[in-house]
Amino acid sequence: MKVKIGNKLVGENEPCFISFEPSATFDNIREAKLMIKKAADAGCDGIKFQTFVPGDSERMMGKKNISVNFRTASGQKQELVYDALKRRELSESGWGELVKYAKKLKIGFISAPYFPETVNFLSDLKIDALKVSKGDINNVLLIDQMSKTKLPIILDTREKIFDINTAIKICEKNKNQNIIIMHCPSGYPAEDAGVHLSAIPALRKKYCYPIAFADHSPGDFMNYAAIGLGAKMLEKTITTNKKIERVEHFMSLELDELNTFVQNVRSIEKAIGDPKILRKSRVEENARRSFATRIDITKGQIITREMLEFRRPGNAGIPCSDGFKILNKRARSDIKKGQFLQWKMLE
Repeated sequence: MKVKIGNKLVGENEPCFISFEPSATFDNIREAKLMIKKAADAGCDGIKFQTFVPGDSERMMGKKNISVNFRTASGQKQELVYDALKRRELSESGWGELVKYAKKLKIGFISAPYFPETVNFLSDLKIDALKVSKGDINNVLLIDQMSKTKLPIILDTREKIFDINTAIKICEKNKNQNIIIMHCPSGYPAEDAGVHLSAIPALRKKYCYPIAFADHSPGDFMNYAAIGLGAKMLEKTITTNKKIERVEHFMSLELDELNTFVQNVRSIEKAIGDPKILRKSRVEENARRSFATRIDITKGQIITREMLEFRRPGNAGIPCSDGFKILNKRARSDIKKGQFLQWKMLE
């Protein structure tokens, strides 16, 4: 099954959909627009945010003392989740400006809403896809409302398979099969052993929907492995400076790394190619070998293995693929040492 985000298709036999995410790493609308522009210039397909308007952080955090642990270049740090969310708030007009800017640059706009009003607001803005965040995979009422928009729904699979299946059933009940299943490791950043790339082929086997990968590890190489395992969409966080000591910056790509990332993805896609290549030969005749005589052979002698040499090219005489057929044949006439054998020389 394929899903359309903006003017791009996500699924089998389609180019990998590359989505860059500045959700947690922008401080103001100017910085957000800069990152959208750099992402578009690099050739990405989409940009992903989490949509918070003023007051949403207050509504979200019933307890404001909840903290998140994360790693920076200087070591482990801790930050209040409330503070991290508060930085992401923009006015409704600000979000509208970002959506228009992304459309102007011809890249898809993806966002994770956290409140029913936000779902309606984003739908009215005609964004290109909605993402159900890790904490809301079991939020059946929110998913119900999201799926009724008929916008593509990206499901974060950090929750149990039972809850993923429930979310899918809700979407399907609302006649929305524009679903993408996204494997997303935990941690800021994720440790290597916590990435669990083997989940990607497991999800591909279980579901008929496109499988995506959201990278929470430093650098870029986990994404390339994910493509090889069948991910059809990538989500990678970006920042203006990965040395900023706040959550998610350390694991993000800086803006001057985006071009290389996109180019590498496209190169890997070309290299993956088509397994049907195994059905045809890629060996040149000059690399194959034909049978030649190792010794002088007299008329009437029976051909044995000891009389034979294998010499290039493969089309100069009887090909080596006919090795079993040539044994025990008789020579029609004398054959000099070093000659390529032809069928007319044998009885």
